[in-house]
Amino acid sequence: MTGTRGVQATANDPANGPGSDGPTAGDPANGTPGSGGPVDDDRRAVERRAVERRAVERLTADFDHHDPELTPDLACLVHREIRETTPVAYSRAHGGMWILSRYDDVRAALRDHDTFSSASGVFFPRAEGTPPFAPLEYDPPEHTRFRALMKPPLLLPEARRLAPEIAVLVARAVRPVVARGGGDLVRELAVPLPLAVVSLAVGFSAGARDRIRDLTSNTWARMPRDGDAGGFWPAFAELFQSEIRRARARSGGDHLSVLVREEIDGRPVTDAELHVMLVAYAIAGHETSMNTLAHLLRHLAAHPGLQDRLRAEPHLMPAAVEEALRLWTPVDHGTRLTTRDVEVGGVVIPRGSRVVLLTGAANRDPRAFPSPEEFRLDRTPNRHLTFGHGIHFCLGAHLARVEFLAVLRELARHPDYELAGETRRYYENGRHICLDRLPVRFRPASPASPAGTSRTA
Repeated sequence: MTGTRGVQATANDPANGPGSDGPTAGDPANGTPGSGGPVDDDRRAVERRAVERRAVERLTADFDHHDPELTPDLACLVHREIRETTPVAYSRAHGGMWILSRYDDVRAALRDHDTFSSASGVFFPRAEGTPPFAPLEYDPPEHTRFRALMKPPLLLPEARRLAPEIAVLVARAVRPVVARGGGDLVRELAVPLPLAVVSLAVGFSAGARDRIRDLTSNTWARMPRDGDAGGFWPAFAELFQSEIRRARARSGGDHLSVLVREEIDGRPVTDAELHVMLVAYAIAGHETSMNTLAHLLRHLAAHPGLQDRLRAEPHLMPAAVEEALRLWTPVDHGTRLTTRDVEVGGVVIPRGSRVVLLTGAANRDPRAFPSPEEFRLDRTPNRHLTFGHGIHFCLGAHLARVEFLAVLRELARHPDYELAGETRRYYENGRHICLDRLPVRFRPASPASPAGTSRTA
């Protein structure tokens, strides 16, 4: 492979952006016959585009991140339309909310935590009784106290210390799939690996690790529509209370054992305070990594030339990670509440307004990222907003990057793999972009090159 641009993929690429659900029914490459002739297929395609266009127009005029028609692929189109036509938009959904979508505006709002407050919660709407997640849903000084307690296991030196153990976890997940010739990289890698890594870093038990994913999915399904938190929070609280009792009963050196003995302002940390920290570790510690990893693996499966290039030029792996984080923002928005009247782009947003920050739209803003729909290994610097900005910058960013690089390095030791079936992108809680599955097959290794054959991309 030559040149500095690296592998590029546009929004029309089947593994990138709108229309990115992978092989579809009726696709000869997927081994399934079409349901009609070319005329029928053309008619259905025209009808689908018309339905899509109407949905884009409706959601651009009155955006609702919980609209049942809104899929991650449709959201790419809606976000782009809002960003380019109404960068400071207003929607009547959920009692009224303002929408910011351009990179500079979203970045400025993330940085100005005094004006754009997190203390009323970034998940919106939310069931009554849902506790805040620390430190994200707090303003200083509470935010500062919680962040200081939570950051030790996630600092860069600690992430680097855990790197060899993470590499072992990755190898244990990947090698059986390779040996079988394929499998589902969501179920067998993207889901269990982040859960294992956060458990390793924080000190969650194996029993807790095995329950977190299901409890998270239940939380996201119920939080925006239930009247109260009774359908999801008690189960999480029970799990955390069990982990707290276990940690207090031992004198281990893991972070959780230390955390349960910490103090805030000279008094012991309470169980309620531990709960709001543990729920953030449990959910944020796996969900965003799971979704980024799934999308990066899907892109690699669709582009074997990129696999070859990363194998030949491993120094480009960090760039691939950052571009995946930017292009497939795993949490495509958050919300804030304004503490004063604030002018953005010539529009005054009143005090007490709910503001939706479309991080996914900002990460594809052509004003900040040339050719934003392309996956580019030469995008330097890559100042995406996936980890946030300002005081709420993601605590787990270092650990996530170590985790992603461990996966790329392990995959580089094996033959190329390709998509072997359909995938579907969907939302959890209207903002977390997931893949339901990622079936792949690994090509047999050639005798001359155990890691696969050389290609150009």
